[in-house]
Order: sequence, then structure tokens, then C-alpha cells
Amino acid sequence: MSIDPYSNSPCGTNKKIKFYCPEMIPDLEKIERMLAGEQRVAALDVVQKLLERYPDHSVPLFYRTILQMQIGEEGQIAAAISEFLDKHPDNPAAHALYASHLSATGKPTEAVEELQTALELSPQQLHFTVYEALGAVGQGLLMDSKIPAARAHLMLQSSIAPEDDDMAMQLLMRINSSRELPSLLKTDPTLAECPSDFPKKDEFEAALAEAGAGRWRKAVSQFEQLKAAAPRNTALLENLAVLSATLGYNEAAIGYLHSYAAAAERSDFEAAVEAESLAQLLSDDPGSQYDMVTVPFPVQDLEVVLEKLRVDDRANVLPVDVSQLADGDSPPPKVAYWLLDRAVPESADGLTVDTAPNVLGEMLVYGKETDRDARVELSTMKNDKYDATIATLREICGDAIGAAGEEKKLGQIPMSEAVLTWSWRLPDSASAAQKQALTHERRRQALLESWTAQPQPSLGGKSPSEAVGDAALRVKLAAAVLVLENAGQQQQWQFEFNELRTKLQLPTLDPLVGSQIEIDSLPSVRLYRIDPATLDDTNLIKAYGRSVISAERAAIRIFAEALLSRESLTGQIDKSELYGQLARNCGDPDLAIGYLKQAQAAAVADGQSPGMWKLAELGLRLERRESQESQMLLNDLTQNHMHEAEVARPLMQLLYQFGIIGADGRPTGMPPGGGGQPAAAPAPAAGGGLWTPENPSGAAAPAGEEQKSKLWMPGMD
Repeated sequence: MSIDPYSNSPCGTNKKIKFYCPEMIPDLEKIERMLAGEQRVAALDVVQKLLERYPDHSVPLFYRTILQMQIGEEGQIAAAISEFLDKHPDNPAAHALYASHLSATGKPTEAVEELQTALELSPQQLHFTVYEALGAVGQGLLMDSKIPAARAHLMLQSSIAPEDDDMAMQLLMRINSSRELPSLLKTDPTLAECPSDFPKKDEFEAALAEAGAGRWRKAVSQFEQLKAAAPRNTALLENLAVLSATLGYNEAAIGYLHSYAAAAERSDFEAAVEAESLAQLLSDDPGSQYDMVTVPFPVQDLEVVLEKLRVDDRANVLPVDVSQLADGDSPPPKVAYWLLDRAVPESADGLTVDTAPNVLGEMLVYGKETDRDARVELSTMKNDKYDATIATLREICGDAIGAAGEEKKLGQIPMSEAVLTWSWRLPDSASAAQKQALTHERRRQALLESWTAQPQPSLGGKSPSEAVGDAALRVKLAAAVLVLENAGQQQQWQFEFNELRTKLQLPTLDPLVGSQIEIDSLPSVRLYRIDPATLDDTNLIKAYGRSVISAERAAIRIFAEALLSRESLTGQIDKSELYGQLARNCGDPDLAIGYLKQAQAAAVADGQSPGMWKLAELGLRLERRESQESQMLLNDLTQNHMHEAEVARPLMQLLYQFGIIGADGRPTGMPPGGGGQPAAAPAPAAGGGLWTPENPSGAAAPAGEEQKSKLWMPGMD
């Protein structure tokens, strides 16, 4: 491999090889040939010999660090990086390599600092190690649940990526399309322009230039200097908040967001509320929490306990294979039950939220072991129902169980989330409509009564009801509702949040007139409020596109329906894709199947294959355990669509997921729709929770609303 002597040195010095290391050209060519042939160990030998001749030169130090990071052990990697940095502290590649290593070893905060040093030392043309560090640090921040910082790093990398590298863009698209992340965390990090009346315009523009180059730490320093003379300037506060979040300085970002909200409250109440909402989402303070515990009870007579549990309707058998619940070398439990507060009625007719059986906990019954007596283990939440839960178990088992043993803490759940979470056991005969009606009423009760009475950390320990009328908490209260609403939209809660705002004496969020706003700059959290009738065709398509990119489910439904009904766009839009999006976002399985049927018909009408939409329908049919419909769809797909790339592999994955084929691709003998996941009817329904840094996935959705399905749907790959 021939090296151009007028090219830059490979080590990041920004000097030409001819003037920096001409005597190394033969060795560099040998090293590059070995690297191209993946002969890393041999290349390292050449580098070590080069270091013997030039022990302080950045070129062999660079290559050794690169190679050790690929094949070396932790101690060797750390030593190579340390020596490179000690001898060349102004080399951006040395800091970039250290940043990548820190991120790979679970230290994203330190990695951000090293990467910023690398960027500050870099010329306009970034060294490839700096480019790669942007992606590595972005992924590390994502693993650390610092979503705004992760997105900012990946966006910068994507903006300078070569045409053949779309990894950063692919990861960004996955983040943006995630329905588990609140929209406010996925807002693009845009900076405020310099106000026309700002006295130090040149300094403001210089800070913006640093931020535009990715030197965010330096920009923060410059904006902080400007803020000293203008502490309530909203443009400065906004930029400091954005840049601090971009760097992963969440505590600093929260402080600036609070200051911005206070300064902007009178001039732009909605912007102030959105800033305060982001501050609440960035906070890792969960407030007061309930413990999740397991309590053991010694069994005096195992047969008596098993019989008492069998005949008492408040003990409901869990539909699980108990052999899968073995813990290490210990045998599995003999039986598993839900503990209910009342018996499950035979019919759901007349059932109300107040009379529906609630799940108090889970019970595992173990027989005598070599080193342990027989026992009942109760897992439950240690909330205000804890004593009643213990009492219910004692009512059932009586003297057949002894005194409670030592509690084992399993985890915690914030009280502010616990009030939005419930678990109940509805009758098997309950129809989907009955489940949905009960769920909607229970959700309404939880939001209007339970949540409003629960102290919130964002309100200084006051409950929303107590915060009503407190001017100092007005923005924070509105922000708490907005966070809740955003979670509800993503989890498809059927609730009008303006009802909650009215109860709390807050301004309602009214529809927006499309002709009066800029679609491109509108915060994505406001998209659903646009009246589609006030948008022209171009802006309607644009609004729909933004809602899909940011996974705004309510907005997707609104704009997809508007596009389908707009005659002026006939022949210009992909109707099958729109029906598919409606199926994914409607939150009703029956409606979803109807939309998928329409997607199939639209695809055929446009001369396209309906295979991907039949596959999506198969996923829903299997989930609903509809054997006949599943078999018909499977026959259709295997006979007519297996040659389609977007069908063949996902179909095999789907069949494996439901146990219809094994890992080897052979049939297991289980009929389609006849097995796989347990029936939905007996399962207790849990209320959906909120996203938090400690609980990035939230909680499960309740029965009657969309479960977070693992089914493949078109567009999820």
C-alpha cells in the first residue's frame, strides 16, 4: 500500500507526513497493509519496533493505542492511552480514543469531557477517531438514559458522516420512533438566535459558532459569561439549557430550564411549561417510593395450605409453567397464585371499577427442601393496602401458616407512578368492549382523583390539588400535566387532559390553526393540536411526516386520517402506508385489523404486494389466539409471498416467537393461534406508568388498551 507523503500524518497531528515523519513511510505502508489484511498482532510487532526507535513520537503511539484497543487487555489499553496522552496532550486523536474507551467501559460522563477536548483541539477537518468517538459516546449516553445528549452526539456524527456510513442515522431513527420515550426528550437541540436588542451581538454569535462546530462546552462557557450581565435573558437561558442537556449536564440543564421557565412565563406560557416539563423528565428524583417486597410465611401443613388455596376464590391460579420459576439449584414452587381482594365473578355484567377484583400480590408455594421448610412467598407492594394484603392471606390459610419472616426488598416504585398503576382480574367472559370501558373509567378515576391527591416531587412535595392557586407552582403544575399527557398519548390512554387542566384551574390547550404556524419549527409535542383542515396539502404531508419521525401517536392518527380523506391528494399518497400507520397507532385490535385489511386492499389497488400487511394481520391474529384466521393467513403468506424479502424473514421470526417453529426452523406441532402467549383474558391488567431515567420503559399498558407488543409490524425493522 503506497502512502502519499503529502497526506496528513495518521496520528491526528494535522501535519503532512513528508514534513513530520518521512523516515517512517516504509513502516507505515507495512502497518497499513497488515491492518488491511487484519493481521493486527503482526502489525503491533512492527509498531513496537518502531517505538523502540521513536519512543516519544505520536505516530507509533497512535498505532499502538489503536491496536491495543482492538486486541489488547484492559491494562494494556489503559497504559497505551495514558502514554499517548502524557506525551501528546494536544493531540485530538489521543483524547478521542480515550473518549471511545471511556464510553465502552461505562463512563459516558467522563467520555463527554474527553471528546469535547478532542473537538476543541481539532482543526476544521475532524480526524476519523473524533468522528468515531461521537458515535461511541452517543451510544454510551443512550445506555445511560441521557437521551438529549445521545441524540445531539449522534446528530453531529450523522451530519458529517460519509455516504457509506448511516449507522448514526439508523440509531437516531430508532430513538425518534421509540414510543417509550417522551416526545420532549426527542426534541431537536435548536439554539435561540441573538435578540436584535442584545448589546453583545458579536460575542453571542461567536458562542453560536462554537456550538455549531460541536464545541458545546466552550459555547456554554461563553454563554455563561454573557449571562452574568443579563441573568434573565431568555435566549441565553434557553441556549444554556439546550447545550447543558446536549453535554449530559442534566443537573445544570434542569437549573437553566427552571430559570428559563420563570423568565418566559409571562411572555410565552406554553414555552415555559414545555421547558419545565423537560426539567421534570431530566430529573432523577423519584420522590417518595413504595417498596416491592417478598414476604415468606412458614407452612405448618403443606396439604392443608394447598387445599385452602384451591378452594378459596381469592386465590387465582397463575397461568404459568411453574417449572420455569426454579431459582438456581432450588426446586420450583408447587403452585403459583394471584392473591385477589375478592372473588372473580362469573360475568362482567354490572361490574364496575369499584367492584372489579384487584390483584394484591403473587404467591408461590414451596414444599420442604433439604435446608428449608415448606413456605408461602408473597410478593406485593408495601403501600397502604399492605396490611390488608397480609390479612387476606391469613384469612385464607389460617393457622396453616406461621408468622411472617424477614421481608426481602425486590425494588421500588415512585408513589406518583403507583397511583397510575393497577392490576385486576376480570372475568374470562368479559368482552373487549367491557374491558375497555372499565379501563377507561379506572384511568379517569386514577387521573382525576388519585393522581391529583398524590404529592409530587416536582411540586415540592405538594399534591396537584394543593398546588392549585399557588402562583409560584403554576408552571410546574401545568408541566406535570403535560408530562402526564405525553405519556398518555404514547400509551394511548383514552382521556381528555383538558378536563384535568380545568379541574386544576390551568389554561387548556386549544387547537392550532395550521396557516398561522411554522410546521418545521413547531415543537413536536404540539403537533396533535393542529387542525388538519387548516393545513394545505404540502403542510399536511409535512405535519404527517414529522409526527411519524417523532412517533407522535395522536398526531399520526389525526394526519393519516386527514390525508386519506383529502381528495386533492388522490394518487399522490401511499394509502397502504397510511392505513398501516393507523393500525399501529389506533390502540384497538379490532380497528387495527380493519385498517390492515384496508392497507392490503390499497396495496393491491396500487399494484403493490399486500404481503407485509397480511403479515402484520397474522401477528395480531396470533396474539388474539384466532386459530382459523391465523391458519388461513399463514397458508396465504407461505404460498404467495415467501419470495418477498420484507415477508420471508419476519414471518419466520414471528412463527418462532409464537412457538410455531423451533430455532431450527422446523414446525413444533403447535397450531397457529393455538399456543404461544397465554390468553389475554385471565391476565391481570396493569396501568401504564411514566417514563423516568430509572424506568425508561414505563409500565405495562392495561387490558383494553394496547399492550407493548413484541409483534413485528411494517416499518419496525
